[in-house]
Amino acid sequence: MHLPRKSAVTTSPYHVLGLEDLPFPNNPVVDPYNDDPRRNGSIYAQSTAQEAIDKFEHLLIRPDDFMNRVGLAYLWSKGDSQSGRGVGKTALLRYFRQRINADWGETEFKGQFSAVVVYVAFPNQVDRRYMEQLALSALVDICKSGVLKDSRAALRLAEMSEQEAASVLMGEDGSAKPENLLDDSILQAHGIAPAKLDGSVHERLKREGIHPTIAQFLSQGRFEEYLRALRKDGNLEPLYVPRDTKILDFSRGLLLNDIVNYLRAANFAGGYLFIDDIENLVDQMARKDRIEFAKEFALCTVRPGYANTTHNFFSSVLTTHQQASVSLSQAWGEAGLAAIARLDPGSPNSVELPFPSKDQGREIIIAHLDYFRVNKQELGSIKPFTEDGIEALLENRQTVHPRDLLARAANVMRYAVGKGVAFVDAECVKSAGESPGSLAMPDFTEGIEGAL
Repeated sequence: MHLPRKSAVTTSPYHVLGLEDLPFPNNPVVDPYNDDPRRNGSIYAQSTAQEAIDKFEHLLIRPDDFMNRVGLAYLWSKGDSQSGRGVGKTALLRYFRQRINADWGETEFKGQFSAVVVYVAFPNQVDRRYMEQLALSALVDICKSGVLKDSRAALRLAEMSEQEAASVLMGEDGSAKPENLLDDSILQAHGIAPAKLDGSVHERLKREGIHPTIAQFLSQGRFEEYLRALRKDGNLEPLYVPRDTKILDFSRGLLLNDIVNYLRAANFAGGYLFIDDIENLVDQMARKDRIEFAKEFALCTVRPGYANTTHNFFSSVLTTHQQASVSLSQAWGEAGLAAIARLDPGSPNSVELPFPSKDQGREIIIAHLDYFRVNKQELGSIKPFTEDGIEALLENRQTVHPRDLLARAANVMRYAVGKGVAFVDAECVKSAGESPGSLAMPDFTEGIEGAL
């Protein structure tokens, strides 16, 4: 019998290249929930998407005119269903999500108000109950993001006297400790009964129009428990399980009424629904399903009927590409959404993300290298690449495909470490591409460069 051994701490083989680890993702698909910075979008070369960032800010951030931001916008990529993937749409959404959710908009909006980004994604294609699954995906993200916990702290604080709040918030070192608001033992030490405090929050939430049962779970910090109780298996994912759909019967109302009213009670002025990979939602729809979804989407996001639309709370941002939009454009028109935000890249409500230029591809590589550098004095350099090595990696193209580029870069790094080289030159890049098991990525940019 052999017992499993605890992993020993070893020096990374990438130290020979001046790096703490492999700087490029093994799987170059952005996953905002992944802990790996190479996968979750933490490594972001902002300069490569600055034009798109500027337009996104103009349409949707508007710190001095927040209530007049657009309610519906689109983030496009060049290319079709294949080449349009991996261009950086998810990474851009993650960039704004991190910017805003880091402190719920305090920095972004200069302390004027709070805001939240809710991220919706469909890793697999959806074949029924489209709007309900979209709403459930949003609820799952809300549970993961921490916004419910911090909102509960704000609501507890609002129900305390100034003297109680000052004593609870003061840490032993004299600094403010907002996390104390959720520590029942600290509250009790200051003579505050947590159950009574939650009862006051419960009454406040009911006055805000939240269903009494849901208000109770929210006030007690048990909303995720409530959601899980709506499923026989007690899980929240996958979003759709045949014959276990009770949770979908409630998802729209929970998101667009109860959660909106809860966040408003906690001083959130609004937020964003980032709806990623919309093609996974619409690709299998029949024409009548597309029309039904478009009408339901309009009801939930722009037409009267929910607290969300009454208070213009969530702005929706859909990521797509031209091929996916064709199947939705007619339905968008029949639902009246085209008059609000035309579904095409030339719409005033559209932000288009082009393929990065060769120079911008270089910046993507440097951003990943910098994140893992051992010697921080080398930040901004191309080391361990030589000049001809990075030229070979970028190839003689006008533009690059980010996912293709990162996959090839990871392959080159692994090859270089295996060969024990200290620098990655053109010969190393070429040999890595010819070695057994190397990645033969499709040339997504061929035939597109002339249009850019």
